Amino acid sequence: MKMLTRTALVFIFSIIAIGEISAQPLPPINLTAVQGNWGNYVFVKLNWETAGPIMKHKHFNIYRKDGSISDTGNFKKIYSHILMNFWIDRYVTRGVSYSYYVTAVNGNGESNPSDTVKIALDSNSAAAYAYGSLKNSVTGEMIPHGSVSFIPVFGWDLTKVWTDSTGNYAAHLFSGTYIILANAVGFFPEFYNDARYIFNATKITLHSNDSINFDINLEPRQQLSKFILSGSVKDSLGNPVKSMVELYNITSNSFHRRFYHTVTDSLGNYTVKVREGDTLVVFAHSFNKDFFPQFYNLKESFLTADRIGISADTGNINFVLVHKPVYNNGISGTVMNSDSMGVQSLILAIKLGIKEDIHRRYTTYSDSLGNYSFSNFYPGTYILLSIPHDDYLPTYFRYDGTRTLRWKDADSIVVSSSGMVSGINFVVTDIPDSGEDFIDGRVTDDSGNPVAGALVFAKDNNQQIYSFGITDQKGSYIIRGLIPGSYSVSSSSYGYDDGDMTSVSLDYTTNYSSSLSFSMTPESITQVNQNPGVISSFELSQNYPNPFNPSTVINFKVPFKSMVTIKVFNILGSEVATILNEEKPAGSYNVTFNAGSLASGVYFYQLKAGNFVATKKLMIIK
Repeated sequence: MKMLTRTALVFIFSIIAIGEISAQPLPPINLTAVQGNWGNYVFVKLNWETAGPIMKHKHFNIYRKDGSISDTGNFKKIYSHILMNFWIDRYVTRGVSYSYYVTAVNGNGESNPSDTVKIALDSNSAAAYAYGSLKNSVTGEMIPHGSVSFIPVFGWDLTKVWTDSTGNYAAHLFSGTYIILANAVGFFPEFYNDARYIFNATKITLHSNDSINFDINLEPRQQLSKFILSGSVKDSLGNPVKSMVELYNITSNSFHRRFYHTVTDSLGNYTVKVREGDTLVVFAHSFNKDFFPQFYNLKESFLTADRIGISADTGNINFVLVHKPVYNNGISGTVMNSDSMGVQSLILAIKLGIKEDIHRRYTTYSDSLGNYSFSNFYPGTYILLSIPHDDYLPTYFRYDGTRTLRWKDADSIVVSSSGMVSGINFVVTDIPDSGEDFIDGRVTDDSGNPVAGALVFAKDNNQQIYSFGITDQKGSYIIRGLIPGSYSVSSSSYGYDDGDMTSVSLDYTTNYSSSLSFSMTPESITQVNQNPGVISSFELSQNYPNPFNPSTVINFKVPFKSMVTIKVFNILGSEVATILNEEKPAGSYNVTFNAGSLASGVYFYQLKAGNFVATKKLMIIK
């Protein structure tokens, strides 16, 4: 009778679970839009409620159009993959009306629109007028085609204008307090008035109907010297390998663009002209694809690649490429922006596995259409990271399209000994509105050693990634481009537990920067933690990633020596797999479950140890 009751309960729970994953989501309800104010700036805060079951894999899209609901014009999707039931739209203008609706999205598609709401923002008083010129501080000549940026001290929406052919500029601005930044090719950037750094800048206040002149003099840079970077690309026997050598110019130790490239000659040698002051990452890959591509100094990943500073001719940037195994397999896909336009990006594939397994990190680059492909992989389970050029934010791959910089939240991809895994597509988002605040610091392990290649990222009040940094060989990072406001900052690096989330507030007055350091504990990916500490109770954690295809990791803890079984059941309560059935001493454990033979759907995994029983739900999406 107990068995029948248990089966019936599982069946009822299963029917609910099937309903969650098999139906198109219901549209959100009770959508509201209200105006918020910060200084002289306005924003729209949207709130809504979820209809139907609460699902971890459900997210929301936000649509907006200018004007009233009945006005001509189309709604455009302005934000996607929102995980919360609220959103703050900052990119709005006083005196303008906007209409919004929200949709829910899950694996079965997108819902119908919610109710549509309209909001008319308060109008502002008459705009202020700022004008002036840019001049060469040495010669007094006017500087054409320079830029002048008006950075709000309390707010966002930086305004940038350019000087005309005579070196003059003009800008219409809302009343408020600003910092002025002037820039031009061949000159040092300067904050008004004669300040090299933002904390020394003169803040100017504009009122309605003001018309004020701001002339700015820029100091010319010295002519940068040209240098030669050179080296060779050969195999392990010293034979030349015909290869493409690419040099990525790095800014803020994190953002990049492919700046130079060249081809090796018949002897495997190459030379390329570079500029004084460049910071470069150098990457070599063979034309015949028989060798693993490589970053300089035997590095497999852009994250951990050496940064080479250029101050003179630089030689011996040599590569010894390693032969790939012969597997007829790989991964392919695209990197697109939200407008379905191709984005050039570095793609990093990280092979998951225990310490004794073969660890590989593969790198490739998407073309101008956003297409990329890998080939000749060691069979195994991988996670993928897209690192676009400096107009976009990086993200790990997830099937539901959610962007993340936490490696544990990435969806795994299983590559067999043959066959191409296709359709591993990324959608990347633009770098948000840029400011002049920054966060810097170091990332170390629990022994104080620097962690190179860690991603340190700042989330805004919408809990969306706003900007990021990558640690160098010393563990140092810097996150630039932040506007005044509150941020949550954390760090993540494959093989480590994430750094603790830390809150920080920035402004353009006294808190224009903040220094945050993180300590990260190395994590055994699929092995027993050899130093479990004091464990007082049994514990079964949620598997990660989840949903997954087809491998996932399950963590559990045992407080004393016990016989432990972990089994998987389908929605009818039938056992479909035994993951573990053995005696375990006290400790923390990780086991990998490969569901390659199971169909997509909801399953349950159950841990039994002594009198302890715990059950959790997992989901396979193929």
